[in-house]
Amino acid sequence: MATYVAASVHVKPDTELSFHAYPEDDRVTVDLGQVPGAVTLFLPRSEIDRLAGVLAEARESLSVPSVKAAA
Repeated sequence: MATYVAASVHVKPDTELSFHAYPEDDRVTVDLGQVPGAVTLFLPRSEIDRLAGVLAEARESLSVPSVKAAA
C-alpha cells in the first residue's frame, strides 16, 4: 500500500525561496518558506526543466483574457 502526502504553500513576496545543488547527483532541492511550514522539492535536472515549463505556462495563462460562457 502506497502512502501519499499533500502540502500547500502560498508563495508571497516575503516567502523565502532557496535551493541547494547536489552536482554529484545531478539534482537540487528547492526550499519554499521556512521551518515550520517549509516545503522542499527534490528535483533531478530533467524535472527542473519540466517545472520551469509548467511555471512559464502558468504565467502565460494569466496574460490571456479568459472567456466566460453565457449561462
